[in-house]
Amino acid sequence: MKAPATVSEPWGGSFAPTLTAWSGPWGVSFTANLTPDPETGVLRDFTEQQFIQTMRTGRHQGQGRQILPPMPWQNYGRMTDDDLKAVFAYLRQLPAVRNKVPDPIPAAK
Repeated sequence: MKAPATVSEPWGGSFAPTLTAWSGPWGVSFTANLTPDPETGVLRDFTEQQFIQTMRTGRHQGQGRQILPPMPWQNYGRMTDDDLKAVFAYLRQLPAVRNKVPDPIPAAK
């Protein structure tokens, strides 16, 4: 699938019909593989604490690159630690799905 071009004002964004790719002023982002797949799952090497920090800071593993739209990490970041721990536990028990997701594409300057 070819990624869409980034959008500019007055448009706020566009997305693939499957809601797995989003384009906006930030560039193009793709939905992450949240399964515990050891090769392609984004949470494969997250600890519970890193997951909580990710939701609180909006940064990958709590300290890496910014999490891009449309991930509403700001909303999840308001959850209690116990609720975030429950979400993490749920995601870790999902069946692993091998699905390599493309890296984000930065906005054209």
